[in-house]
Amino acid sequence: MYTKKGVPDGDPLLVLHGWGMNASVWQMIANDLECNFQVIWLDLPGHGDNHHVCANNIDDIIALILPLLTQPTHLMGWSLGGLVAQGIVQLRPDLIKRVVMIASTPKFTQTEPWQNAMPQDVLAAFSKGLLKDTQGTIKRFIALQFMGIKDSQLIQRELRQSVLANLPNDDALQVGLNILQQQDFRDLNMSQEQLWILGGKDRLIPIEIEDNLRNLYPDAQVERIESAGHAPFMTHPQLFIKLVINFLMMDTNLKAH
Repeated sequence: MYTKKGVPDGDPLLVLHGWGMNASVWQMIANDLECNFQVIWLDLPGHGDNHHVCANNIDDIIALILPLLTQPTHLMGWSLGGLVAQGIVQLRPDLIKRVVMIASTPKFTQTEPWQNAMPQDVLAAFSKGLLKDTQGTIKRFIALQFMGIKDSQLIQRELRQSVLANLPNDDALQVGLNILQQQDFRDLNMSQEQLWILGGKDRLIPIEIEDNLRNLYPDAQVERIESAGHAPFMTHPQLFIKLVINFLMMDTNLKAH
């Protein structure tokens, strides 16, 4: 299940949320996106309104998404959604125009020499916690996303209410953790223009990954929102949307001048 909203003749834009969340996370920037694009709002399999949809791995998820891309489309992925977006680019680069990655990375877990990533024991703890207390694990994950971010209590409370009212199923949560633990797109030759938006205070994606991204994709635009954490589009929506619209509408802006 998905919805399309926005400017009928605008470029298509598919947005992909992160682990344990659903499409409601985009509500603070939804109107701005819909004023400029034909937005495809999608809950990942097992999440939100797609609670009943089964996908056992990232390939299954991509196979369910590809039929929605009926013409060249912009992609925007947050966290886990960024990994799914990279998988789509790998499989069908011809369908993708520009790519926006939010607090995401080609590889989430630390290995030698890839140290600007999450320690494997952190994801293992989330995986173990799911077996005992799904709601508690989701709450802890939300808190981690906003740790150290000033005046974020109201945003956290509203996000908790929204997600806990429509919890993903346990299988989908475990599949998502497996993807975060195992997926590696460092060898992906992504030719599309890219915008990577990072939070300077992100506790999940170390800001030092900037250097890795510039090495992997020298032509990519890498932006840091210094006082943001893992969800910059929630805590800094105006700055975030300005970056995204300027990037995705670059050709239009140039023609206007």
